[in-house]
Amino acid sequence: MNRNLRVVQVLSALCLVAVPAFGADPVKAPPTKSPPDAAAQAAQQKLIPFQGKVDAQALDVAWPYLDSSDCAVREVARAAIEAQPFDSWKQRALEEKKPWASLEALRALIEACPKSEAATLSPHLCEQITTLGIEQMSEAQQLAALQLTRSIFTRLGPVSADERTQMLDLWSHFPEPLTGRAKAEVTRLIAFIDKAPTR
Repeated sequence: MNRNLRVVQVLSALCLVAVPAFGADPVKAPPTKSPPDAAAQAAQQKLIPFQGKVDAQALDVAWPYLDSSDCAVREVARAAIEAQPFDSWKQRALEEKKPWASLEALRALIEACPKSEAATLSPHLCEQITTLGIEQMSEAQQLAALQLTRSIFTRLGPVSADERTQMLDLWSHFPEPLTGRAKAEVTRLIAFIDKAPTR
């Protein structure tokens, strides 16, 4: 089997796994009713050559695909970006405003951040999460924002007491509307943050 095609299939399969409840096993979403469209498949094929290697063109090519409506396309785009030198795209990620692109860019920051920069980056990430306009997002985007918040604590933590308070305030007093599933995840997230250690 063609290696690039295999990568696309794996990433597409990953997108069928919804954001898990905190501390629980992943819950599989209902299967898609139709295969990926030709445009999504073409985008993935375009981005796969940038996986796992530094390339001067990778950021400009991959970045627009962070806001794709197709999960697998976003996954491949984010992976291409994470392969590039961290400082070359860090500020761009913090300044991104489009909903999916911002969520994916912040996720890339969390996953690619050098351990030595975690304490410096985490307050900026917490601040960005408060400006995402979560109340206007779809359920999938709200769940991604919840997962991002938790990842700050699990991957970059321990965070400061101020950062923990900021996230508790955001999610404890979050205005409607939140979807049904997001409401349940918020409850779990608040309990998780409340017990999270600080530095």
